[in-house]
Amino acid sequence: MEITIKAGQELSVEAFGAILDLDCKIYGNEILTNQGMALKRFVKFPEGIIAAYTGDVLVGFISFFGVDESVYQRAVSGQEYIDDNLNENEVVPLEKGRDNHILILDLVVDQSFRHQGISKQLHDHLWVYLRQKQNQGFPIARVFCFAITTEGYKSMSNLGGRAIWTRDQITLFELDKELVLGQL
Repeated sequence: MEITIKAGQELSVEAFGAILDLDCKIYGNEILTNQGMALKRFVKFPEGIIAAYTGDVLVGFISFFGVDESVYQRAVSGQEYIDDNLNENEVVPLEKGRDNHILILDLVVDQSFRHQGISKQLHDHLWVYLRQKQNQGFPIARVFCFAITTEGYKSMSNLGGRAIWTRDQITLFELDKELVLGQL
């Protein structure tokens, strides 16, 4: 199976609709509570989605955003799960000369395409993007995410993530930035 990766500006608003559909298919409608906010975040930070296709079929995606440092502090200090409560104002462009914080919001692979290396390809493309940004003078201070499934927990642990807290079957992970930025 040949996988094609598309990211950022290569993805249209219509492609984003298919991404939302896949998210709902995997996690159910109760997880995605605010599609309007999801679209606003995408429009504000379009490079924050990397999608995997086989032919014209979306098989998976990873979404991430540059976020204000306060989002990280809120997650750590308040043990708050940040997902659809991440508002448009908290999504920020990466800036040269200041610490940039990256929140990996979603990693979704269609169930019929799992265990075929798609998750690894999506992560690898994210690491390439972050390393390019770092090399262009956009310092990456932190990369963090939440695991809400057993598979997500295993995946983040395998990627060298450090569990900061676990509550209600949700774990906040911080990924070692040296490992992430050195994965090429």
